[in-house]
Amino acid sequence: MWQRRINHFLSLVFSVLFITFSVSGLASAETTIDLSQWESGRSTVDKFRFIDDPSYQLTIDDVVAITDWQRPEKGEVNRGFSTLPTWISFQLSNPEPVSKKVIVEYVEPSVETIDFYFRLKGGDGTFTHQRFVYTEPTDSRPVSFYRPAFSVDVPPDSEVEVYYRLFQGREFPMHKFDSMRIWEESDFYHSTHVELSLLVILLCVEIAMGLSTLLAYFATKDRLYLYYTAFAFSAASLFAAFSGVWSYLIASQHYELWMVVLQINICQLVAILFVRHFLNVPEHSPRVDKVMLAVVTVVAVGVVLNLLGKPYLSRIIIDFTAIGAFFLIPLGIYAHKKKVPHALLFSGSWVFFAIGMALASARLRGYIADSAFAEWLIYFGGLIEVILLTTVMILRFRHMQREKQRIEEKHWKYLENAAHVLEERVKAQTKQLYEAKALAEKEARTDLLTGLPNRRSFFEGAQQFIERAKRNASPSVHLLMIDIDHFKKVNDTYSHACGDAVLRHVGKVLNQSLRKTDLLSRLGGEEFAVIMENKPGEAAQTMTERLLSAVEDSDIEFEDQFIRVTISVGMATWHPTQNLDQLLQNADHALYQAKREGRNRVVYAPRENEVPLP
Repeated sequence: MWQRRINHFLSLVFSVLFITFSVSGLASAETTIDLSQWESGRSTVDKFRFIDDPSYQLTIDDVVAITDWQRPEKGEVNRGFSTLPTWISFQLSNPEPVSKKVIVEYVEPSVETIDFYFRLKGGDGTFTHQRFVYTEPTDSRPVSFYRPAFSVDVPPDSEVEVYYRLFQGREFPMHKFDSMRIWEESDFYHSTHVELSLLVILLCVEIAMGLSTLLAYFATKDRLYLYYTAFAFSAASLFAAFSGVWSYLIASQHYELWMVVLQINICQLVAILFVRHFLNVPEHSPRVDKVMLAVVTVVAVGVVLNLLGKPYLSRIIIDFTAIGAFFLIPLGIYAHKKKVPHALLFSGSWVFFAIGMALASARLRGYIADSAFAEWLIYFGGLIEVILLTTVMILRFRHMQREKQRIEEKHWKYLENAAHVLEERVKAQTKQLYEAKALAEKEARTDLLTGLPNRRSFFEGAQQFIERAKRNASPSVHLLMIDIDHFKKVNDTYSHACGDAVLRHVGKVLNQSLRKTDLLSRLGGEEFAVIMENKPGEAAQTMTERLLSAVEDSDIEFEDQFIRVTISVGMATWHPTQNLDQLLQNADHALYQAKREGRNRVVYAPRENEVPLP
């Protein structure tokens, strides 16, 4: 009897131990990411554990010792709004015999701080710590990107344990995504370059739409086009803020979350003014007009509160007034019944924006799954809306033109004098368009950063040099290819703004050192070109050496710092048997030779009867 009881007791103990270790192993497996089977760029979704920190004081040592971690609901990546810091943990497993370098990317740019820690699992070694701070300059970020990202090296046949502290800030509650995207390093940079290119294209399209209606305003003096221009520009600015591009490329030295709220305020304000004017609300719906003016006042109060350091109150105003965007759709349909031109097309365009805004809001609140598609919904919705609204504005402009023509034809005999005045206005407007065209053509041939002729202008001018040389009995044409040494290091060390200052400075120094008859151009990046004629070979070489010294001896002042750069030059002399492409190729070879020989020097391409460069 007693033996049976002992056996029963031992069986019970072993069963409990088996279940305990199985659950422990399962919990570990559910938070372990096998990099050999992981799809690059995929979200961790719910493959993590977390714990909130209501004390705001937990350290990494405290967190490592914690045993009562929580697990998210299945598929949960967003737990709504919170001001509490959250500690999150998962493991990266690399069973392969080669090391892996991965990028761990947070899915949203709007987070105040992320403290990221990792170390080899199973040891008591020191954690590697990386930190992202939203308000600090972008060059201080662990990975140069417009969303938080961190680099992790996972050795072969090992696991790395990852902990990160996610803090949205105390000023006002923010949506909190707990998951990360895990990339292979090469895939990350390829994908982000494509994404950034698409964002820049989207923003450029919206800005171009705004510029087109701004031209319409100058042509018609109708305030409607001015309101829409302000709306298009503010929408572009807002999308740049939402995506993180604003803080990454434009305000890279300092940017705060309250600035995003301010941009939303401004976009709401100009959108209401535009819609009010476009749908002619004061005439057709006086009561609705009073409501819209009241909303304008409330949004203006939100702007003031934001500037006074109360962004949370301003954001509450934004959340409530944003609901009104959905009522603009039936308002447009009502205006269509009142014969307002193109009001129905306006309603259709606003549907795209409202759907994108609603789905984006649902994503931020965790009602729909996080994905790249969901993340881009508001951008594409906004883009489609801006394109359609610009189409509406163009149609409105054409409608105005047709109406003007009809009135002119109907009252021609009675308004001859007025027609003459109108004709003068049209001439003035035509002159403005021609001037704008001439300015555009000039800008098309000018490098906007340095003010020098651009690549297109250089090739046109250089070809003229060659043609004149062919007609000359003793031709003397020399081509210089110039490249700023270590320019990428300047950008990486000081910032792209400093790089722009260096380009302007070098262009200015070169221009001052050349004759007026010489053609200096910026071909792109850090590369310049000079073509000169009617100058003997030795004199041309002397001038080239002088350019080298002029750049090297000049100081570039940028933000209380003095920077010096050098240039490498390849010089080639034109031979009557050569065309421009061959001359450029010779100068290019000489430039590359100058760089191979150590930079900050001039290399002269051999003439036809000389030994070629190695």
